[in-house]
Amino acid sequence: MTRYLPGMREAYDASATAWVQGPASAYDVMADLLLATATTRVPGARVLDIGSGAGAAARAARRAGAGWVVGVDVAPEMLRVGSGWGSAVVADASRLPFADGGFDLVVAACCLGHLPDPLAALMEVRRVASAIVASAFLSGWTHPAKSLVDEIAVGYGFTVPEWYSRLKSDVEPEVDDPMKLEALGVAAGFGQVAVATHSVEVGLHSPSELASWRLGMAHLAPFVASLPVSRREGLRRQCEEALVGSPKLIVPLVVLSAADLR
Repeated sequence: MTRYLPGMREAYDASATAWVQGPASAYDVMADLLLATATTRVPGARVLDIGSGAGAAARAARRAGAGWVVGVDVAPEMLRVGSGWGSAVVADASRLPFADGGFDLVVAACCLGHLPDPLAALMEVRRVASAIVASAFLSGWTHPAKSLVDEIAVGYGFTVPEWYSRLKSDVEPEVDDPMKLEALGVAAGFGQVAVATHSVEVGLHSPSELASWRLGMAHLAPFVASLPVSRREGLRRQCEEALVGSPKLIVPLVVLSAADLR
């Protein structure tokens, strides 16, 4: 089994700038919630942020007082535009290039749902750290911006990438159910495992903010960037008009907190 979906890394690399301009602020808010659930003491801790992307969880760890933060992602361009780490490494979350017990805490912000084998990643996490906090999007959640923006983009020629279809149908379902996520933590060998669901208001409400959020996602952003400027502006304008009156963005997160009792 591949350690990540073919095409996904390239999509995130191509989306890096749009990500920082759009979805990043929402992920910062969700990351603060994630760090607040850690059962391990964060101030002064050595923290590894896997699936780090542009560094939302790394920055949250710094705000929580972490002593040292290392970021890991398979997409080098996301790490290039990101921030929050003392250092960042291009690496696979299931094959971490670190010594046993090198960290006090691992944070995995909305990244386990991108891994074809989340159990392998959790077992690797347990090798390098004694605790983890991880988040995933709750199964079935939606918002008008998701369907409206994607449907409008189809009218401009967008087709859903194969990696994203597989992500939604085969990969995310392994972690987006609280019972499944808890079972993965237990199967990885953690002795203390807890899972809770949180509704997070991420601060995006206006049509412009919601359009930037969705258009900056990795399955859409490379397509948007490929459009001529006039078409790109037309797409955004049409999305913003369609999103007038939409509710604020509230994201339901499944959060795993696990610790090794060795």
